[in-house]
Amino acid sequence: MPAEQTTDQLAATTSAGRVDEFYWDTVVFKVENSLFKVPRERFIAQSEVFSGMFQLVPGDGHESVEGGSDDNPIVLEGYKADDFIALLKALYPGTSEVNGAGGPRTKDEMISALKLSTIWEMKKIRKYAVYSLSHSFVSGILSPVEKITLAREHRVSKWFIQGLTSLVEDNLKLSLDELEASVGLRTAYRILGIKHEHCSSCRKNVKIPVRGAVFQKSIRDAFEVEINEMVEDERRYDSEVGYDSASQVGSDSEVEYTDASS
Repeated sequence: MPAEQTTDQLAATTSAGRVDEFYWDTVVFKVENSLFKVPRERFIAQSEVFSGMFQLVPGDGHESVEGGSDDNPIVLEGYKADDFIALLKALYPGTSEVNGAGGPRTKDEMISALKLSTIWEMKKIRKYAVYSLSHSFVSGILSPVEKITLAREHRVSKWFIQGLTSLVEDNLKLSLDELEASVGLRTAYRILGIKHEHCSSCRKNVKIPVRGAVFQKSIRDAFEVEINEMVEDERRYDSEVGYDSASQVGSDSEVEYTDASS
């Protein structure tokens, strides 16, 4: 075999056309002490944040630019490698599936995907994470306290109302101290106030339903400002999201939303 290509061979190589669908431009990220080399396309397609970033950084394997090589990665400061891995599993599920891993499989992994997709405005990944956690498509379910905490952190209004409803309906009668440790003092007082309001009605033999829609009417009144702010924030990720205030729910404490998740 000749050491150097002939002129004809070089011409054949340079005249070959790229198949864009399978000719990937990669980028190297550094998160904590770990390096990741992945196709740029998914980040550009899924995130306006990264799309704007990559417009300023040329691709096509320029090793001299940031993200072009292991020696010059894009450093994502302040993030955890495990969270980033969970996001990559959601972005590239087919790649992980080859190795038997698939997309995010655990509750913690999906929460990580939700966290980063919210920060980086990856609308489809965020919707996928919310839907998966809402329908227990991963191992582990969200507790009422987790729903409230995650709703506040990542702006998911339906989880907020569902979590509050579960705590109001809770037959374990958690003390103020226990509620305060879980959801904060102000929220704990409001939950106990709603409990007391409905218990007083029961003692007076007022014949009203004491679950579902009645509790949620009180919750919507007590947390109206926070719920409305949460819904407005959600619309950054999905313009169709919104709480249907006219909907009534049954004893399963589910809340009806106009949510485009699929």
